[in-house]
Amino acid sequence: MFFKKLLILILISFFPLLFFSQTVKIHGTVKDENNIDLPYVNIFTKDNKIQDVSDSSGRFSITVPSKYKFLYFQFQNDEPVQVKIPANESSFKMNITLGATNKIEDVVIEADKVNATGIISVEAKISEVLPSISGGIESLIKTELGVSGARNELSSKYSVRGGSFDENLVYVNGIEIYRPQLIRAGQQEGLSFINPSMVSEAKFSSGGFEAKYGGKLSSVLDITYKHALKNEFSASASLLGGSLFYQRLSKNKKLSILSGLRYKTTKYLLNSLETSGDYNPRFIDFQTYISYIINRKYDIRFLANMSDSRFNFIPKSGVTNFGSIEKLLSLNVYYTGQETDQFYSNTAALSFNFHPDKNLNYSFNLSAYSANESEKFDIIGFYDLNQLNNDIGSDNAGDSILNLGNGAYMQHARNCLLISGLQVTHSGYFKKNNHYFNWGIIYKHDSINDKIDEWNLLDSASYSIPQNKEKLDIFENIKSKNKILNNRFTAYLQDKYLIQDYLMQYEFIGGLRVQYNTLAHETLWSPRIAIAAKSLGKNKHVFRFSSGIYYQPVFYREIRKFDGSIAADKTAQKSVHFVLGHQFQFHALGRNMKLYTEIYYKKLNNIIPFEMDNIRVKYYADVRTSGYVKGIDTKIRGDFVPGIDSWFSLSFLKTEEKITDFNNDTSFYIPRPTDQRVTANLFVQDYLPGNKRFKVFMNFVFGTGFPFGEPKNIEEKAEYRSFSYQRVDLGASAVLINENKKYQNKFFNYFKSVWLTVEVFNMLDIENTISYRWIHVVPNSSIAVNNINNNFPVPYNLTGRRFNLKLSIKI
Repeated sequence: MFFKKLLILILISFFPLLFFSQTVKIHGTVKDENNIDLPYVNIFTKDNKIQDVSDSSGRFSITVPSKYKFLYFQFQNDEPVQVKIPANESSFKMNITLGATNKIEDVVIEADKVNATGIISVEAKISEVLPSISGGIESLIKTELGVSGARNELSSKYSVRGGSFDENLVYVNGIEIYRPQLIRAGQQEGLSFINPSMVSEAKFSSGGFEAKYGGKLSSVLDITYKHALKNEFSASASLLGGSLFYQRLSKNKKLSILSGLRYKTTKYLLNSLETSGDYNPRFIDFQTYISYIINRKYDIRFLANMSDSRFNFIPKSGVTNFGSIEKLLSLNVYYTGQETDQFYSNTAALSFNFHPDKNLNYSFNLSAYSANESEKFDIIGFYDLNQLNNDIGSDNAGDSILNLGNGAYMQHARNCLLISGLQVTHSGYFKKNNHYFNWGIIYKHDSINDKIDEWNLLDSASYSIPQNKEKLDIFENIKSKNKILNNRFTAYLQDKYLIQDYLMQYEFIGGLRVQYNTLAHETLWSPRIAIAAKSLGKNKHVFRFSSGIYYQPVFYREIRKFDGSIAADKTAQKSVHFVLGHQFQFHALGRNMKLYTEIYYKKLNNIIPFEMDNIRVKYYADVRTSGYVKGIDTKIRGDFVPGIDSWFSLSFLKTEEKITDFNNDTSFYIPRPTDQRVTANLFVQDYLPGNKRFKVFMNFVFGTGFPFGEPKNIEEKAEYRSFSYQRVDLGASAVLINENKKYQNKFFNYFKSVWLTVEVFNMLDIENTISYRWIHVVPNSSIAVNNINNNFPVPYNLTGRRFNLKLSIKI
């Protein structure tokens, strides 16, 4: 029976689609509860065989077979609204009104569609309630397939399927977003570019993505900002900062203005670190997005962002206990000096869209950005390294029993980086029958000016390291000035083809991306394909396969060597993706469930090895090698609590790179710094029994240890592994004012909603490690007798348990 069905499917797939003998033509306008036209509303049948979208003025026209009884309308990521189709009609007008609710937003399973590239929709609204220090859309991305968020809760950076932090694409309204380059640690990192309050749609792919995305090896996050649908003001304030957001829609519904102001400070959190001192972080971000619909065929949009991130720090002292039960060590450091960092950036983008009809669109974009980054520090540390008594039953347990070394170090830096860029883009799409064509032409110019003045002095037991009887040598001295100009030209073309019958849907995507840059003078060809098949039975299965060649042309830090000079080889890194995926939607235990599974393999060529120093990626710029990544990701998502989604994800991976020992003429593989073999994430949300005004959230993150070794030693950079990363964050929200309720005090009726959130970060108060610093001591007689190594990796531990209180309002 199975082979008979399979044969029928194969035969049908080579013939045109069967047409229905009787159809119904439906046309009309979609509006919201304030009688405002809703643009780009998704319209579809229950089985997704028939799909369309309203135009920029909310108008639509769709033809459906008469066998369908209902039509579904979905605006952005809201719940689909079911509308009954009148019987015995061949053509009629249907004006639709979509309402809105004002509760703490739920997250529910989205419609399951055939999806060859595996791009998933991310529910931006949940970032408002997800308990997270870094916040924003990136906090949600860390819970997705193949993404490792088990590294640093202070940072919005993430690793995808064994890639570095620098291998992830981020687009906002088609513009690739610049990220600061000089940031060393998570406590220096400010606000993410993406303002969640302004997001209409967020799409993410962890590999095997389409030809219209390119320039990085690992992943793509594609953000689209919304067109205002009503006038609204919202604000939030917490112990970690606050935000203001305003959206306004003109009376004729054509002009939309979104503006957001955000402020963040992590001083309260940083006081839980092992290094005590005067932390003064201050991060400010202002963003505005203006869109104007000229008429049904033309619209214009403008996006501007200004970000000012400052981090000032005067360290005082720090105590780090580390080692094992058999050998417990303690490092005591006393500091003098200070650090002053500033990261300032501006971005502006102007776009013009021409869409003669709903099947054709031309887009023209002009964008520019600039960044001014500086780091200045002069810090002296006096340290004392001791071995502690590990006999728990003794009276002096935890006291020092052996001094392993003492000394001092001095770190100095006056670094300045100026970056500016200009991008001109033309893109478009064309729909005809079952084809959906995308194309684009991109020109990008980058200008980089880097001035490096940095040195480190190490002194242990009155011995300067390195030792030199003739003169005083500095352990590290970097002085360099680099200027880079680069022009990049890119073009892409792809076609998406959809066919379907009564039993299956098929999607085929083929595309080609071509790049050329003047820095390396190389032309890069990136063909990509994707195939998917979806069953239309009771339990819907989606099988997909995608593959392609992905290049990452160098930007700057990849080719800057440890001494500050620029490497001669400026060619692009290369990765070939193979992704096999399966999605399964089913009903179990009275709940809607969806199971995702993906198996992948990435072949890496001409890659630049790197090591991790906190969140800074430090490249061996003059080395090129090969490697691989292989693994499996799985995620189950469902409304375990009726009406709201929770999920659990689990990933296994292995990634290695080839290292050549030229002295012995041998080659061998070592784990890459992102080789966390197992990572897991559990997000759960629930209501208080009998009262939906109270809602609780839990986010659990786990990751096995990452490889590390002595810095600037490529052969031994993966000699050790850190301890595992484990973290539990909790949140609880209560609705204080609900728009649907009328209050005797008229003042409360001015608010659409008010809710209070309490958060507990790192509830179990687990010490997680982000990286290691190496303490060098000169062996004395006591150490020599005990045969103790003179190099000690001391962990940099992350934040401890902290509480947060947040108040959010909408007017």
